[in-house]
Amino acid sequence: MNDQILLSGKISEIRLPTLLMSLYRDRETGILTLTDGLYGKSLFIEEGKVVYASSEDPDEGLGECMLRRGAISLDHFFEATAQAPAGQRLGELLVTMGALTSEDLLEGVSQRLHDIIFSLFEIRTGSYSLELAPFSTMEMTTLAVDLPLVVIRGMERLHSWSQIRAAVGEPSTRVRMAARMPPFVGDLDLSREQEHLLSLSRAGMAVSFLVEASYLPPFQTYKALWIFLTLGLMEKEAARGKNEAAPLDLESALERYNDLYAFAHLKLGSLPDAEGQIRRILHGLGDAYPDLVQGQAGLAQYGRLDPDQALWALRSQSEDRRAARLQAFLEEVLYAIAHLVDSGLSAEDAKAFRSYMAQQRSHHGLEEPHE
Repeated sequence: MNDQILLSGKISEIRLPTLLMSLYRDRETGILTLTDGLYGKSLFIEEGKVVYASSEDPDEGLGECMLRRGAISLDHFFEATAQAPAGQRLGELLVTMGALTSEDLLEGVSQRLHDIIFSLFEIRTGSYSLELAPFSTMEMTTLAVDLPLVVIRGMERLHSWSQIRAAVGEPSTRVRMAARMPPFVGDLDLSREQEHLLSLSRAGMAVSFLVEASYLPPFQTYKALWIFLTLGLMEKEAARGKNEAAPLDLESALERYNDLYAFAHLKLGSLPDAEGQIRRILHGLGDAYPDLVQGQAGLAQYGRLDPDQALWALRSQSEDRRAARLQAFLEEVLYAIAHLVDSGLSAEDAKAFRSYMAQQRSHHGLEEPHE
């Protein structure tokens, strides 16, 4: 996109998260305004960052926001709003009256801006306009928030199944973690469940398998996939032909993960009941993977799965499902062991394991989710 461009249309014709990510990638500057037929709301974007937000909705004024949050009394609200039209800014007037401190005012202004920003994601009908041009911030109390952080928090508040399904696709759709993660990924503060879901997709996997293996409910799993695809953390794979090879070599995958398990087992040897805890990990996976858990006592004793037993267990699966099921199981075990390492060992030992895990993944061409 270039400067001095004005775009407009119906809100139903755009996907706001996708548009915002496009503005972020191009480091655009301009004002995006959405109108639902009653009130207009605007995002002021400067080089891919949100610096300000405004709203014509009378319920989103500073006084109304402060009143809702219990930051000012009802008497102060009526007194200040009665005097403010005389020319003094409402926030400054509240400070002068003693209703707020300067720090309280700054926090209230910031909270109001965030409320307006995230409310934009809920607008589904009306029109939009995007003016790509510089603007003055002289009269603004500004923020500086990268658009990906706005997008992920805004999308997490949405519950529109029609939008989510259209973006992610049917359960048979295959997705894969992006080969190169965007630089902002470390700032997203993903939950453990989201990190786990992202890790499962390293080698490519059908959405149906991810839903099955996820610790999140199906709807939340689909929503997380929608977020990952929008942010560029994940991408869709082209459909595979019937005669194409499975995305994962089963024997080599088992050996690669066994190297990680064995290293963790060595580190966990200092715990009083390391074997018992690993057995409990396997027991916890028994409901989802009864076939693959059976006969794998060696994981607790030696830190290794029995490859022959695992491959034998997969015989009941159709050939096109074996690789994905094994990949999901191996990641589940690794996720649980990594959590045990983090919670049970010293920070130094946990860091050593994470470092070794990153090296192994890199050696096999699988990048870490956070770089």
